[in-house]
Amino acid sequence: MRRILLIVFPLLFLLGIFEASASHQMGGEITWKCMKAGSGPNAGKFKFQVKYYRDCNGIPAEPNITLTTNAPGWGGGILCNPVSITEISPKGPGCPTCLNPTGVSSTAQEVIYESNFINISGIPPVGGWNFWWNSCCRNATITNLAPGAGMTLRAIMYPFGVSNTNPCYDSSPSFAEKPQLSTCSNNQTSYSHNAIDEEVDSLVYEWGRPIDGNFPGTNVAFNFPYSYNNPMPSSPPNVGAT
Repeated sequence: MRRILLIVFPLLFLLGIFEASASHQMGGEITWKCMKAGSGPNAGKFKFQVKYYRDCNGIPAEPNITLTTNAPGWGGGILCNPVSITEISPKGPGCPTCLNPTGVSSTAQEVIYESNFINISGIPPVGGWNFWWNSCCRNATITNLAPGAGMTLRAIMYPFGVSNTNPCYDSSPSFAEKPQLSTCSNNQTSYSHNAIDEEVDSLVYEWGRPIDGNFPGTNVAFNFPYSYNNPMPSSPPNVGAT
């Protein structure tokens, strides 16, 4: 089964451009793990995980996240509770800092939420089942996008022939690496998200279109000279991403 990974990590925070702001959402991802046969009482069930990256200068992390979905039986959403908060701030001279509630100097955090093990019964349609989470507050220091937009994380579970998802048979791809939040001027940076897929499905990469705080949402406009196909700095002396 071919999988498409949307590159939605926040890669544009350069050294020295952080600002205090009430907005805090920087990016993230939604994934799920299928517990295969032989995995004990949770065999055949899904566990969903939501990662999001936040500016610690903004409002506190959400106490929990509810994924909205059109998958059958989950009209009330899938509740995900926090399991970890990890500091992922750039380190070094000139890096801005703020003091988060744990007393650690930081500018960025990875917050991970997980659901309980759940069953989803049915066969996804050709267009797949959607799973998404909306937020009002995309970070205002993101300079390649039009300001004032909300943010939506989303993922799609596509069908595999006529296989019912109860018991489950497939985990989603995921990124093993944390996002790179900074790079130095005039440096050429090589970065791999280290995408993995437990079932060894083929993987295809493409840029993710940022959408506002609704679903299916409206594409957030890019500020000139950035664009969907060139979301990274490209004016001299920088080189656009390939």
